[in-house]
Amino acid sequence: MRPIKLTMTAFGPYKDREIVDFTKLDENRLFVISGKTGAGKTTIFDGICFALYGSASGEDRQDYKILRSDFADDELHTSVELVFELNHQKYRILRQLGHVKKGNKTATGEKYEFYRVDETGEVPCVDRQMKSEIDQCVEEIVGLTKDQFSQIVMLPQGEFRKLLTSKTENKEEILRRIFQTYPYQEITEQLNAKRKEAEEAFSQIEQLRNQYVAEIKSKLPEREDSKLTNVLSQEHFNMNQLVDALETEAEYYREYVELMQKQKGLAQERVKKMQEHFQKAKTLNEKFDELSHFEQKQTELKTREDHIQNQQILLEKSVRASQIEVHESHVKDIRQDVENQRRAKTDADHALVTANEALKKAEGQYQTEEGRKDEREQAGQLVEKLKELRPKVEELNAKKKVVDEHESAMKELDARYNSIESYLQQQQQEKEKLNTYVREVTEAVDQLPQKQQALNLLHEKWREANRYIQMIGERDILKKKLTVEERTYKQAKDDFEKMEQAWIHGQAGILAEHLHDGEPCPVCGSMDHPKKAELAVETPSKAELDEAKARYDEMYQSYTGIVARYKAKQDQMQEKEDVLKSYDLDPETINQTFDWLVEQGQNLKHEVDHLNRISKELKSKREELDKLTEQIKQVEKDKDNLRKQFDEKKLEYERAKVTYEGLLDSVPEQVREPGALDRKLKDAEATKTNLDEAWEKAQKQLNTAREEYGKATTHVRNASHYLQEAKAKLEKAEQTFIQALADGGFSNENDYRNAKRTEEERQAMKDTIETFKQQLANVQSRISELREQLLEQERVDLTAYETKVNEAQAQYETALQQYNTAVQNQTDVADLKRRIIETSARVDEQENVLNRIQDLYDVIRGQNSQKISFERYLQIEYLEQIVDAANVRLKRLSNGQFYLKRSDRQEARGRQSGLGLDVYDVYTGQDRDVKTLSGGEKFNASLCLALGMSDVIQSFQGGVSIETMFIDEGFGSLDDESLNKAIDTLIDLQKSGRMIGVISHVQELKTAIPAVLEVNKSRDGYSETQFVLK
Repeated sequence: MRPIKLTMTAFGPYKDREIVDFTKLDENRLFVISGKTGAGKTTIFDGICFALYGSASGEDRQDYKILRSDFADDELHTSVELVFELNHQKYRILRQLGHVKKGNKTATGEKYEFYRVDETGEVPCVDRQMKSEIDQCVEEIVGLTKDQFSQIVMLPQGEFRKLLTSKTENKEEILRRIFQTYPYQEITEQLNAKRKEAEEAFSQIEQLRNQYVAEIKSKLPEREDSKLTNVLSQEHFNMNQLVDALETEAEYYREYVELMQKQKGLAQERVKKMQEHFQKAKTLNEKFDELSHFEQKQTELKTREDHIQNQQILLEKSVRASQIEVHESHVKDIRQDVENQRRAKTDADHALVTANEALKKAEGQYQTEEGRKDEREQAGQLVEKLKELRPKVEELNAKKKVVDEHESAMKELDARYNSIESYLQQQQQEKEKLNTYVREVTEAVDQLPQKQQALNLLHEKWREANRYIQMIGERDILKKKLTVEERTYKQAKDDFEKMEQAWIHGQAGILAEHLHDGEPCPVCGSMDHPKKAELAVETPSKAELDEAKARYDEMYQSYTGIVARYKAKQDQMQEKEDVLKSYDLDPETINQTFDWLVEQGQNLKHEVDHLNRISKELKSKREELDKLTEQIKQVEKDKDNLRKQFDEKKLEYERAKVTYEGLLDSVPEQVREPGALDRKLKDAEATKTNLDEAWEKAQKQLNTAREEYGKATTHVRNASHYLQEAKAKLEKAEQTFIQALADGGFSNENDYRNAKRTEEERQAMKDTIETFKQQLANVQSRISELREQLLEQERVDLTAYETKVNEAQAQYETALQQYNTAVQNQTDVADLKRRIIETSARVDEQENVLNRIQDLYDVIRGQNSQKISFERYLQIEYLEQIVDAANVRLKRLSNGQFYLKRSDRQEARGRQSGLGLDVYDVYTGQDRDVKTLSGGEKFNASLCLALGMSDVIQSFQGGVSIETMFIDEGFGSLDDESLNKAIDTLIDLQKSGRMIGVISHVQELKTAIPAVLEVNKSRDGYSETQFVLK
């Protein structure tokens, strides 16, 4: 991949549209990106990475939202467009971020494009121009993921040193992302999930079996000296012992159930016999009780015999009375008919009087209406006269309407004229206020550029001061760590040297102990040994000495690492102090200056914000003033038009009024108003109609009254006749009723009425008498039967019988309970034995499954002596190839002093191992941790490691073409010789056809490389770029 043109809009420190045209490099493939701190050098790398992968180059700039320029206008969208060449094919990719504009609630403007460019134009690389499809297509075409791209094409600040100095876990993650070993990690995770599932399944089935074992004690009684009790009393027992004991227990309960069943049968038979004796005695006593009851009942019935005889007499009398009720009913009916006829006669008399009065009233009304004949004729003449006036009245109303319309239009035009004149005065006053406001605000806004420039300068000073204060804190922390590490290191060194001296001295004593006279000394060869060394009391072993040496080496590496970091921090602070001095800031008083910068910046920010706000308002006010001026011109024009319209309408009004007044004399005044004629005509017609209707009504009422009077006379005559007939019938019926009373044996009507009963009452009396007679006969019959049965019998005492029955029943219930308990125990033993046998088989099966998965999981995750997982075992091959490729360049950069190698040492505290790196120092002939390298040595090693990784990835990714490399910072830590060799390495890479861009503040690098991309930061805070070729 080779970039051709990079276009950044509102991106980072670039306010508007910034174009970096790489074709201006011509034949120069190696160039330096130079500029002040914060100018936007790294942003160029961010732009390329963002265009391809949608995120910036460094891990501290992953949030794409912070990439938008703070200087950009609200209407301008943040976007990056990259034109690049890959495998002789040109591509164009665009990523535009959406943002929430002022006044909106949601983001707008998001846009993505990816095209292949050829002679015919642009061809889409994806079916749909959307982020997800473009991301996938970019990885397919470039052949690298974003992580791989950052490791071998774009090396951001601090990123490419991670592989060198990070721990095994971090290297594992880096190599996993680059070489895509995720499937092996997923295998480990899947096995772990299966292991947990197997553990859970094993735990559940084992818990179930333990639950069944626990149920033995709760369900079965403990039998002393039984085999089951002995097994359960043991602290540890196996399932075979338990199952065997349960089988013995089951045999016991089989025999015990048979015994309990026999005892239960005997007890049940005894209960049956006792109950039969008791029941016979109870029946005899109940018969004695029954005899006493019936004798008492007979006595009670005898006391009611007189009452029953009286009821019999009343019943016979009520029967005779019921035979007379038909005559009584006939008399009542006729009496009611007489009363009805009497009321009818009275009603007919009243109706005749009413009809006579109505006839007289109707005759009077007829005579009155007959006398209003002249009045009816005058009403008809008035109606005709009013109808003749209608045409003239309609014409007059039409003329009046025209006059009123002209008058209304005149008033409306006059009101509009007055209103627009008042509005015009208000607009002219508003225009004067706006003119004054615009003039005053313009003078204030003219100071905005100067104050904005001052604010940007203050912000730069604050940022540099803030970073320097942070560096002071970081340096102080490192200084404290350095003091602690130095003390620990010196203590370890002193301990080792003392132990080494003790060990050497001890070796002399051990050697002297084996010297004998006449034998040569293995050191000097002497045959005489006059003064042999004495054996030390406490001589350390070789293992203890090696352990002390390892501890000393570890402390030394840690100490030298802290020293290197402390020196690097001091170098960074020195560079930052130069920057501060360029801003006229004294590093000695930076804390006080920082507070002053914050206060001044806040005050100036308030002023700038205020001026920005009123600047925007000024533009709006100027537009409002121009618009108001145009409105005033239009209003004055409208005012003149209204005056002209009013004069024309006034002339039309006067003409219409003259015509209207000429018609007034021909129409009576009372009908001139609209609707007056209609009202008069309506009233006249109503009067005429009322008179006619009253005359017709009087005639009809007279005829009706005469007819009603005739009908009433006939009704009175008929009613008198019917009344006489009814009275004759009543007299005859009363005589028949009196004769029936005498025949029935009743002395008078009251005697008859006292004897009367309803059919229900007579039936009730009859039932009562019959029931009494039946009860008395039944009681007497039962008494005779019981006296015969109990002849020569006596009552029996039931208490003794009941006691014997209860005793027999209790013995039976005890035997039954013992039998049921034995049966339940027999069932529980069989069930528990079956469940324990089944669950034990499942426990053994699940335990085998768990052991098999656990063993495989331990192998895959690296639970072995080397602490190397299966995934890391595969990654070691990649790492060793990277190290071999890196050593080719590192040999030259270090003058053959250093070689990288994979470390075989295990990490402390049982952490995973296998991916650590050591450096072999040819000068000392020893391996040591890469963290002990100086800053410049680390940079060289990291650069070679990155280049080696690039070579290895290309060898595995056959379709990947890496024609470009970008390096951000790191050269400032090199001495002159190392810097020259690093430049030579970059030039060699350039000769291979790669384009290489380097960000650096090192002047020698700028001088040695002829092509420079300068990033210049303006006083307003935003940046611009340009290529400078020497």
